[in-house]
Amino acid sequence: MLAQTRETALSNQRQKMKFRRFIVCESAALGALLALAIIGLSFHPTNAAVVWIINISAVASAVTAALIPIIFYAFTPTLPEIER
Repeated sequence: MLAQTRETALSNQRQKMKFRRFIVCESAALGALLALAIIGLSFHPTNAAVVWIINISAVASAVTAALIPIIFYAFTPTLPEIER
């Protein structure tokens, strides 16, 4: 009984840490996307290369923000505990 309680506590702690890492990564990706969107909308450079880099970076940031939940929860699923 005590071993099951420890396993449950350890499993809960792993789930909380996984969720915290997810929130940190998603926040960083969304922060980068927001910063690039603000730069892209407010700053109008005349150099085409700079515009291209800003646009590509914004798209890459959006794709990253969309892929983070898949990476965290689809590739590494949390398996249910085996009841004995």
